[in-house]
Amino acid sequence: MQDNPLIKLALPIAIAVIMCGIGLTLRGGDFRRIAEHPKPVWVGVLGHYLLLPGLGFAVASLFPMSPELAVGLVLVAACPSGSTSNALTFLARGNVALAVTLTVISALVTFLSVPLLVNLALQAFGGQAREIRLPVGQTVLHLAALVLAPVLLGMAIRRFAPGFAQRVEPWVSRFSLGFLLLLIVAIAVSERERLPAWLAQLGPAALTLCCAAVGLGFLLGRACGLALRDAITIGMEVGVQNSTLAIVIALSLLQSPQIAMPGAVYGLLMYLPALAMVVLGRRAVAREEARTATVAGAS
Repeated sequence: MQDNPLIKLALPIAIAVIMCGIGLTLRGGDFRRIAEHPKPVWVGVLGHYLLLPGLGFAVASLFPMSPELAVGLVLVAACPSGSTSNALTFLARGNVALAVTLTVISALVTFLSVPLLVNLALQAFGGQAREIRLPVGQTVLHLAALVLAPVLLGMAIRRFAPGFAQRVEPWVSRFSLGFLLLLIVAIAVSERERLPAWLAQLGPAALTLCCAAVGLGFLLGRACGLALRDAITIGMEVGVQNSTLAIVIALSLLQSPQIAMPGAVYGLLMYLPALAMVVLGRRAVAREEARTATVAGAS
């Protein structure tokens, strides 16, 4: 699957284009407000590095699978948030500035989380621990190319060509959703020969993990008193993982195609609860805005 041109080329290009569109909606003040009110960031870190790994170990223990597949599932949970989490947060009308911040933080913490959690999984499920090293340069370049540079470009366009940005912004959400759906379907079709076997082995476990991660991430945000848009963001950031990086680590560092399989299956199935969150999040935010407008009008 890692050799699929749709994954290697089309999906990263699509994400970069979408991230540039997201940058059109952001201002520097959005990030300053996060620095002034860091609670959502701490909740997101808690969800990503306590809640999600705990879910990974629990699901790997509860579902029958080989030790290699169990380690692969924990590897997915140890990886940073995927670039698509920012795009999906935008589509769900979450807090995009918070999403970008959490994606960057998770990528930085990955250098510690992946070796620690994968070695624990190898001890728990595989009987032995192997030291691994994360490809630091590749991870930094991946993050910069897919997240940072396109967002900065979009923000620059908004600052220096505000009229153009305002005209384009209403169409970004519709284009983004359609483009992502088309690519997901295309990837599933291109992998149709191997997909049934992968889904039979790992589908229930992977789907349970991603649904629990998105749902419990959202509930964690609300339980901690976060605003609706921030809680939507936490759900996306906890559940939408960089499965491509999980595949790369499994194949290049652990040299195990079996450990790579959960990343491939999770990378497809995670869009089901994520897109459900897009639909439910947009409706919830719209209702909240309508109530606020009604109260404001009445006063």
